[in-house]
Amino acid sequence: MFEPPATTDAGVLCASSIAAVKERLVAALESGSGLDDAGRVESIGALEELVRVATAAQAALARELDASQRAVQAEAGLAAEHRGRGVALQVALARRESHHRGKRHLGLAKVVSTEMPHTWAAWRTGVITEHAATLAVRETACLELEDRLEVDRLLAGTPDALESLATMGEREVAGFCAKHAARLDPASVVARRRKAEEDRCVTLRPAPDTMTYLTPCSR
Repeated sequence: MFEPPATTDAGVLCASSIAAVKERLVAALESGSGLDDAGRVESIGALEELVRVATAAQAALARELDASQRAVQAEAGLAAEHRGRGVALQVALARRESHHRGKRHLGLAKVVSTEMPHTWAAWRTGVITEHAATLAVRETACLELEDRLEVDRLLAGTPDALESLATMGEREVAGFCAKHAARLDPASVVARRRKAEEDRCVTLRPAPDTMTYLTPCSR
């Protein structure tokens, strides 16, 4: 049976504790902050870091949920290829998003901690956003694990790299990872690009009031 790591602070991560923090923030928004302008800027930054860490906490919990559900399903005798079904939907419902996005959130949570550990550390400490972590994972998806780990090290594996990462925008993170992926394994990057071009398509669907929906997609 799956058990959470012993270092997990269940008191902080339980829903009631999180709800209490939320309620304190909600109450604080009923009136002015009482801060001066410097304090307001500092608090905006602190809240941004809190948002980033909160999404990392969601990812960690999603990963634990997946491991736990797979263990339960294994004990129930479910075939290995069917284990994990339904977890992405639970994540999607909890985050109030589509099933598709739930799959993406769960996939990111499972990959980033094992295949890009430095990026995961930067995310869970509030250095980068969830979307930046997603882009880093996406731009290195075509690489072998050894090369992916090297890009991860270059991106966030040293104090100097972290200092630089903290100043990058999300597009810069994607560009950094894409550049080093192309340097380490140009053939895989070319193959990925060719496949992406082949899979591109556009759909046209009717919409109300004689309008249409024009949607780019992948086959």
